[in-house]
Amino acid sequence: MEFAQSAPSALQRIADAADVTLILILSDVNMPGMSGLELLPKARSIRPDVPVIMITAYGDVETKRRALESGADALLTKPIDFVALREEIDMRVGRAP
Repeated sequence: MEFAQSAPSALQRIADAADVTLILILSDVNMPGMSGLELLPKARSIRPDVPVIMITAYGDVETKRRALESGADALLTKPIDFVALREEIDMRVGRAP
């Protein structure tokens, strides 16, 4: 597991892992440096093979639409339902190479 404190740092870690198997990217929508919604298409362009689950405190329809249209595999709303998160992770990791 790798952690990043900002979206730019996360993008750098994703780019640095070009030759490494990544199984999942889990990102918050609200982060320093750039939003998770800005991070998402950039991460998908670097690693289109890696599923992305987004987390947000803003469960509105527009945020969900933007996340899914930008390539998120799922969007979960805070407070996190950890059973639902585990199910999403299991579903995504189960289809990873």
